[in-house]
Amino acid sequence: MEHLLDIRVDTFLSVCKNKSYTKAAEALNITQPAVTQHIQFLERHYGCKFFEYVNRGLKLTEEGELFYKHILQAKGSDQFIIRKLEEIGQEKKTLSFAATMTIGEFTLAPVLSDFVKTFSDYDITMYVDNTKTVLKMLMEGKILFAIVEGLFNKAEYETQLYKMSNFILVASAEDPIASKEGIYLDDLKDQTIIIREKGSGSREVLERGLFDRNYTLGSFKKIIEIGNVNVAKALIKSRVGLGFMYEDAVKEEIKKGELMEVKLKDFALRREFNFVCMKNEIIKDEVKKFWDYFSKKEFGA
Repeated sequence: MEHLLDIRVDTFLSVCKNKSYTKAAEALNITQPAVTQHIQFLERHYGCKFFEYVNRGLKLTEEGELFYKHILQAKGSDQFIIRKLEEIGQEKKTLSFAATMTIGEFTLAPVLSDFVKTFSDYDITMYVDNTKTVLKMLMEGKILFAIVEGLFNKAEYETQLYKMSNFILVASAEDPIASKEGIYLDDLKDQTIIIREKGSGSREVLERGLFDRNYTLGSFKKIIEIGNVNVAKALIKSRVGLGFMYEDAVKEEIKKGELMEVKLKDFALRREFNFVCMKNEIIKDEVKKFWDYFSKKEFGA
Protein backbone atom coordinates (compact mmCIF):
# COMPACT_ATOMS: atom_id res chain seq x y z
CA MET A 1 0.00 0.00 0.00
CA GLU A 2 1.45 3.40 -1.03
CA HIS A 3 1.34 6.38 1.30
CA LEU A 4 -0.69 9.45 0.33
CA LEU A 5 1.84 12.12 1.22
CA ASP A 6 2.63 14.41 -1.71
CA ILE A 7 5.36 13.20 -4.08
CA ARG A 8 6.96 16.63 -3.62
CA VAL A 9 7.62 15.70 0.01
CA ASP A 10 9.56 12.64 -1.17
CA THR A 11 11.56 14.93 -3.43
CA PHE A 12 12.33 17.22 -0.50
CA LEU A 13 13.53 14.28 1.60
CA SER A 14 15.66 12.98 -1.26
CA VAL A 15 17.36 16.37 -1.64
CA CYS A 16 18.00 16.35 2.14
CA LYS A 17 19.53 12.88 1.93
CA ASN A 18 21.64 13.43 -1.17
CA LYS A 19 22.50 17.12 -0.54
CA SER A 20 22.15 17.65 -4.28
CA TYR A 21 19.31 18.36 -6.72
CA THR A 22 21.07 16.29 -9.38
CA LYS A 23 21.62 13.25 -7.16
CA ALA A 24 18.04 13.50 -5.84
CA ALA A 25 16.75 13.44 -9.43
CA GLU A 26 18.82 10.34 -10.18
CA ALA A 27 17.61 8.60 -7.02
CA LEU A 28 13.95 9.35 -7.80
CA ASN A 29 14.34 8.67 -11.55
CA ILE A 30 12.96 12.09 -12.49
CA THR A 31 14.53 15.14 -14.16
CA GLN A 32 16.46 17.81 -12.29
CA PRO A 33 13.98 20.53 -13.43
CA ALA A 34 11.21 18.43 -11.86
CA VAL A 35 13.11 18.34 -8.57
CA THR A 36 13.55 22.12 -8.71
CA GLN A 37 9.83 22.59 -9.41
CA HIS A 38 8.84 20.36 -6.48
CA ILE A 39 11.06 22.26 -4.04
CA GLN A 40 9.93 25.65 -5.36
CA PHE A 41 6.27 24.59 -4.98
CA LEU A 42 6.84 23.65 -1.31
CA GLU A 43 8.76 26.86 -0.63
CA ARG A 44 5.98 28.97 -2.19
CA HIS A 45 3.31 27.04 -0.27
CA TYR A 46 5.03 27.54 3.09
CA GLY A 47 6.40 30.99 2.31
CA CYS A 48 10.05 30.32 3.11
CA LYS A 49 13.31 28.94 1.71
CA PHE A 50 14.24 25.36 2.66
CA PHE A 51 17.72 25.18 1.14
CA GLU A 52 20.72 27.46 0.75
CA TYR A 53 24.21 27.12 -0.65
CA VAL A 54 27.03 27.53 1.88
CA ASN A 55 30.61 27.20 0.57
CA ARG A 56 29.16 25.62 -2.59
CA GLY A 57 27.39 22.97 -0.53
CA LEU A 58 23.61 22.58 -0.25
CA LYS A 59 22.32 22.94 3.31
CA LEU A 60 18.96 23.16 5.02
CA THR A 61 17.90 26.55 6.31
CA GLU A 62 16.47 26.84 9.84
CA GLU A 63 12.99 26.62 8.30
CA GLY A 64 14.10 23.61 6.28
CA GLU A 65 15.35 21.84 9.41
CA LEU A 66 11.99 22.35 11.12
CA PHE A 67 10.06 21.17 8.05
CA TYR A 68 12.31 18.10 7.77
CA LYS A 69 11.61 17.00 11.36
CA HIS A 70 7.86 17.40 11.02
CA ILE A 71 7.72 15.67 7.64
CA LEU A 72 9.59 12.66 9.02
CA GLN A 73 7.07 12.44 11.85
CA ALA A 74 4.20 12.73 9.37
CA LYS A 75 5.64 9.92 7.26
CA GLY A 76 6.08 7.82 10.38
CA SER A 77 2.41 8.32 11.27
CA ASP A 78 1.48 7.45 7.70
CA GLN A 79 3.42 4.18 7.86
CA PHE A 80 1.83 3.30 11.21
CA ILE A 81 -1.69 3.89 9.83
CA ILE A 82 -0.92 1.76 6.78
CA ARG A 83 0.21 -1.14 9.00
CA LYS A 84 -2.86 -0.84 11.23
CA LEU A 85 -5.20 -0.85 8.21
CA GLU A 86 -3.45 -3.91 6.77
CA GLU A 87 -3.80 -5.75 10.09
CA ILE A 88 -7.60 -5.48 10.14
CA GLY A 89 -9.01 -8.97 9.73
CA GLN A 90 -5.61 -10.63 10.22
CA GLU A 91 -4.90 -13.02 13.07
CA LYS A 92 -1.55 -11.48 13.92
CA LYS A 93 -0.40 -7.90 14.29
CA THR A 94 3.14 -6.68 13.63
CA LEU A 95 5.59 -4.99 15.97
CA SER A 96 8.98 -3.57 15.07
CA PHE A 97 11.14 -1.98 17.73
CA ALA A 98 14.83 -1.40 18.36
CA ALA A 99 17.44 -1.19 21.07
CA THR A 100 20.95 0.15 21.11
CA MET A 101 23.84 -2.31 21.33
CA THR A 102 24.36 -2.75 25.06
CA ILE A 103 20.65 -2.77 25.84
CA GLY A 104 19.76 -5.14 23.01
CA GLU A 105 22.54 -7.63 23.63
CA PHE A 106 22.69 -7.58 27.43
CA THR A 107 20.02 -5.58 29.29
CA LEU A 108 16.99 -6.96 27.43
CA ALA A 109 18.32 -10.45 26.74
CA PRO A 110 16.96 -12.01 29.99
CA VAL A 111 13.39 -10.85 29.31
CA LEU A 112 13.05 -11.25 25.53
CA SER A 113 11.76 -14.82 25.70
CA ASP A 114 9.00 -13.78 28.08
CA PHE A 115 8.29 -10.68 25.99
CA VAL A 116 7.69 -12.79 22.88
CA LYS A 117 5.40 -15.14 24.82
CA THR A 118 3.48 -12.26 26.40
CA PHE A 119 2.83 -10.67 23.00
CA SER A 120 2.29 -13.90 21.08
CA ASP A 121 -0.42 -12.19 19.00
CA TYR A 122 2.33 -10.12 17.32
CA ASP A 123 4.89 -10.95 14.66
CA ILE A 124 7.88 -9.26 16.28
CA THR A 125 10.98 -7.75 14.70
CA MET A 126 13.70 -6.34 16.95
CA TYR A 127 16.63 -4.35 15.58
CA VAL A 128 19.90 -3.75 17.43
CA ASP A 129 22.07 -0.88 16.24
CA ASN A 130 23.82 2.26 17.42
CA THR A 131 21.94 5.24 18.82
CA LYS A 132 22.13 7.38 15.68
CA THR A 133 20.70 4.62 13.46
CA VAL A 134 17.99 3.61 15.95
CA LEU A 135 16.71 7.18 16.32
CA LYS A 136 16.70 7.60 12.53
CA MET A 137 14.56 4.45 12.22
CA LEU A 138 12.19 5.88 14.82
CA MET A 139 11.91 9.18 12.94
CA GLU A 140 11.20 7.35 9.67
CA GLY A 141 8.42 5.25 11.20
CA LYS A 142 10.25 1.96 10.68
CA ILE A 143 9.91 1.09 14.38
CA LEU A 144 7.25 1.85 16.99
CA PHE A 145 9.60 2.47 19.91
CA ALA A 146 13.22 2.11 20.98
CA ILE A 147 15.22 1.67 24.16
CA VAL A 148 18.42 3.68 23.89
CA GLU A 149 21.49 4.36 26.01
CA GLY A 150 22.93 7.37 24.22
CA LEU A 151 22.59 11.14 24.44
CA PHE A 152 19.75 12.66 22.41
CA ASN A 153 17.39 15.62 22.37
CA LYS A 154 14.48 14.56 24.58
CA ALA A 155 12.39 17.51 23.41
CA GLU A 156 11.88 15.75 20.07
CA TYR A 157 10.47 12.52 21.57
CA GLU A 158 8.24 11.03 24.23
CA THR A 159 10.56 9.38 26.75
CA GLN A 160 10.37 7.28 29.90
CA LEU A 161 13.34 6.40 32.11
CA TYR A 162 13.92 2.65 31.82
CA LYS A 163 16.87 2.37 34.21
CA MET A 164 20.15 3.95 35.29
CA SER A 165 23.42 2.24 34.49
CA ASN A 166 27.04 2.85 35.51
CA PHE A 167 29.53 3.56 32.74
CA ILE A 168 32.81 2.01 33.86
CA LEU A 169 36.39 1.25 32.84
CA VAL A 170 37.24 -2.45 32.65
CA ALA A 171 40.46 -4.41 32.25
CA SER A 172 41.50 -8.03 32.06
CA ALA A 173 41.70 -9.54 35.54
CA GLU A 174 45.32 -10.40 34.65
CA ASP A 175 46.22 -6.81 33.77
CA PRO A 176 48.35 -5.22 36.53
CA ILE A 177 46.26 -2.05 36.40
CA ALA A 178 43.20 -4.01 37.55
CA SER A 179 44.68 -4.48 41.04
CA LYS A 180 45.91 -0.92 41.47
CA GLU A 181 44.16 1.60 43.65
CA GLY A 182 44.01 5.37 43.39
CA ILE A 183 43.92 5.45 39.56
CA TYR A 184 43.28 8.76 37.79
CA LEU A 185 42.52 9.54 34.14
CA ASP A 186 46.02 10.92 33.74
CA ASP A 187 47.42 7.50 34.70
CA LEU A 188 45.82 6.09 31.51
CA LYS A 189 47.69 8.33 29.06
CA ASP A 190 50.08 5.50 28.08
CA GLN A 191 47.29 2.92 27.75
CA THR A 192 45.46 1.56 24.70
CA ILE A 193 41.74 2.33 24.98
CA ILE A 194 39.12 0.30 23.11
CA ILE A 195 36.08 2.36 22.11
CA ARG A 196 32.88 1.98 20.09
CA GLU A 197 32.30 3.31 16.58
CA LYS A 198 31.10 6.83 15.72
CA GLY A 199 27.33 7.10 16.12
CA SER A 200 27.38 4.83 19.15
CA GLY A 201 25.72 6.17 22.28
CA SER A 202 28.50 4.68 24.40
CA ARG A 203 31.16 6.57 22.48
CA GLU A 204 29.28 9.85 22.74
CA VAL A 205 28.84 9.37 26.49
CA LEU A 206 32.58 8.69 26.84
CA GLU A 207 33.62 11.67 24.75
CA ARG A 208 31.25 13.98 26.63
CA GLY A 209 32.49 12.68 29.99
CA LEU A 210 36.12 13.17 28.99
CA PHE A 211 35.44 16.66 27.63
CA ASP A 212 33.86 17.68 30.94
CA ARG A 213 37.20 16.81 32.58
CA ASN A 214 39.35 18.51 29.92
CA TYR A 215 40.36 15.25 28.22
CA THR A 216 39.78 13.87 24.72
CA LEU A 217 40.36 10.50 23.05
CA GLY A 218 43.65 12.01 21.88
CA SER A 219 44.79 12.08 25.51
CA PHE A 220 45.49 8.34 25.33
CA LYS A 221 48.43 6.59 23.70
CA LYS A 222 46.34 4.52 21.27
CA ILE A 223 42.67 4.12 20.36
CA ILE A 224 41.13 0.98 18.87
CA GLU A 225 37.62 1.41 17.44
CA ILE A 226 35.36 -1.66 17.58
CA GLY A 227 31.72 -1.82 16.49
CA ASN A 228 30.82 -4.97 18.42
CA VAL A 229 30.65 -5.16 22.22
CA ASN A 230 31.57 -8.86 22.42
CA VAL A 231 34.63 -8.37 20.21
CA ALA A 232 35.67 -5.43 22.39
CA LYS A 233 35.35 -7.58 25.52
CA ALA A 234 37.42 -10.36 23.91
CA LEU A 235 40.21 -7.87 23.18
CA ILE A 236 40.12 -6.56 26.75
CA LYS A 237 40.32 -10.12 28.13
CA SER A 238 43.36 -10.67 25.91
CA ARG A 239 44.99 -7.55 27.43
CA VAL A 240 45.02 -5.69 24.11
CA GLY A 241 43.69 -2.65 25.93
CA LEU A 242 41.23 -1.21 28.42
CA GLY A 243 37.62 -0.40 27.64
CA PHE A 244 34.90 1.97 28.79
CA MET A 245 31.43 0.42 28.67
CA TYR A 246 28.16 0.06 30.51
CA GLU A 247 28.17 -2.20 33.55
CA ASP A 248 25.30 -4.25 32.06
CA ALA A 249 27.58 -5.37 29.23
CA VAL A 250 30.30 -6.79 31.50
CA LYS A 251 28.58 -7.91 34.71
CA GLU A 252 28.82 -11.61 33.78
CA GLU A 253 32.53 -11.38 32.99
CA ILE A 254 33.16 -9.46 36.21
CA LYS A 255 31.19 -12.08 38.15
CA LYS A 256 33.31 -14.86 36.59
CA GLY A 257 36.54 -12.99 37.35
CA GLU A 258 37.49 -12.58 33.69
CA LEU A 259 37.28 -8.80 33.76
CA MET A 260 37.62 -6.26 36.58
CA GLU A 261 36.40 -2.73 37.01
CA VAL A 262 39.18 -0.17 37.24
CA LYS A 263 37.85 2.39 39.68
CA LEU A 264 38.95 5.86 38.67
CA LYS A 265 39.24 8.58 41.28
CA ASP A 266 38.29 11.41 38.91
CA PHE A 267 35.90 9.78 36.45
CA ALA A 268 32.53 8.25 37.36
CA LEU A 269 29.56 8.27 35.01
CA ARG A 270 25.99 7.09 35.52
CA ARG A 271 23.68 7.36 32.55
CA GLU A 272 20.05 6.82 31.61
CA PHE A 273 18.60 4.03 29.50
CA ASN A 274 15.43 5.52 27.99
CA PHE A 275 12.28 4.10 26.42
CA VAL A 276 11.63 6.39 23.44
CA CYS A 277 8.84 6.89 20.92
CA MET A 278 7.64 9.72 18.70
CA LYS A 279 5.32 12.44 20.00
CA ASN A 280 2.19 11.18 18.33
CA GLU A 281 -1.29 10.67 19.75
CA ILE A 282 -2.02 8.03 17.10
CA ILE A 283 0.48 5.56 18.59
CA LYS A 284 -0.03 6.45 22.26
CA ASP A 285 -2.27 3.50 23.25
CA GLU A 286 -0.25 1.01 21.22
CA VAL A 287 3.03 2.08 22.82
CA LYS A 288 1.72 2.17 26.40
CA LYS A 289 1.24 -1.58 26.76
CA PHE A 290 4.85 -2.23 25.72
CA TRP A 291 6.18 0.41 28.10
CA ASP A 292 4.10 -1.09 30.91
CA TYR A 293 5.66 -4.48 30.22
CA PHE A 294 9.29 -3.30 30.21
CA SER A 295 8.90 -0.99 33.20
CA LYS A 296 7.51 -3.79 35.33
CA LYS A 297 10.25 -6.19 34.25
CA GLU A 298 13.01 -3.73 35.11
CA PHE A 299 11.71 -2.32 38.37
CA GLY A 300 9.94 -5.42 39.65
CA ALA A 301 6.52 -3.77 39.86
